Amino acid sequence: MLLAAALAPADRRDLVSSGLIRRFRLTDDAADAVSTLFAHPAGSAVGLLSGFLLVFSGVSLTRRMQRMYLQAWGLTRPPGIGHAVHAVLGLTALLLGIGLTYSARALVASLPRAGILAVVLSAGAGFLLWTCLPWLLLDRRVAWRRLVPTGALTAVGTTLYGIVSTVYMPRLLETYSDRYGLFGVTLALVGWLLAVAVIVVVATTVAAEFDRAPDPWARRTRRRLRIGPAVDDPAGAGPTPTRGADDSPVVGRSEPAAGASRMRPEAPG
Repeated sequence: MLLAAALAPADRRDLVSSGLIRRFRLTDDAADAVSTLFAHPAGSAVGLLSGFLLVFSGVSLTRRMQRMYLQAWGLTRPPGIGHAVHAVLGLTALLLGIGLTYSARALVASLPRAGILAVVLSAGAGFLLWTCLPWLLLDRRVAWRRLVPTGALTAVGTTLYGIVSTVYMPRLLETYSDRYGLFGVTLALVGWLLAVAVIVVVATTVAAEFDRAPDPWARRTRRRLRIGPAVDDPAGAGPTPTRGADDSPVVGRSEPAAGASRMRPEAPG
């Protein structure tokens, strides 16, 4: 959120703060504290240093998300700097997703039933974000179709939590602002984002377990959704078994070794 506010255009530096104030319907001290939290210093040198530190922190965030996705899908980190490049791309996708969600809400703000349209558009933007983001952070080693359950579960969870948070977050922010000032607002926002992190981790774990579940209902569901088989063991689970005409594995059969002679020995004469 700080990085999105820092990269906002000069005439929209209050992008994040005004969005939070409007979303949680904040007034008085709580609104002032949120505005102060996302305020920018006037010096360009300090702003440049702050921007570098924010980008570094953002990449650190996506690197940890990358590690979480790799562990959930049972993959190992590839050698080289490719994973770092994908972490930067993941941070870019995250910022674009925030901007897309904000733009979608702004477009429907003046339309009839704007609240319902905003929820639908936010869910759609969240689905695109949480499908593309793990695809990038997994170094594109998992087909995007197999990440559709991850995107759907995460989008549904975050959208529902967004609706619920509009009920309790305004009172929480006002209470913490009255008691602790700016630190209280920071504490409330960190707790709010921590709940989002729990939703992301749980949705990722459930979707990854569904992808490799051997149960018949899971296979049928994956076949109907056309999201492919489970991820192969990265460490190598041995040779693929030979399959018969009915697509069932044939036990006890293996392909002859490369270069081995297929001629039968002649009978002793």
